[in-house]
Amino acid sequence: MNKILAGDLDSDQVTSLVEFLTAMSSGQLVLRGKSIEVTGLSNKRVKFLLHKFLRINHLSEYGVLDTGGTFEIVHIRPDAKRTEDETRKNRTPFVPIHPPPTAVEPSLVIEWQGKPPTKKTRT
Repeated sequence: MNKILAGDLDSDQVTSLVEFLTAMSSGQLVLRGKSIEVTGLSNKRVKFLLHKFLRINHLSEYGVLDTGGTFEIVHIRPDAKRTEDETRKNRTPFVPIHPPPTAVEPSLVIEWQGKPPTKKTRT
């Protein structure tokens, strides 16, 4: 048995969700306030149908949380946009611990003497 909690949806949207689920599946549904109990469907199918309902009804500001057989439809609040000045104030300047070398030391340069090593062939 799966449970769908639709506390963030309006009551009209909850009834529309119940009608959608009954039309799209053969599972048993019981509506109690803004909570729906679903039997006869897998977790994957319920989650798929909830995402499909949100997409069809253009409810992109809502998302589905899955917590072990309980699905919750929640309103996603986008983070407040920060101004450019606030972003600059909060940045810390990048200070390297060790300055990078300006030139490669001659002892680090590897030169081939003669031919490069042959490639090994697999047998």
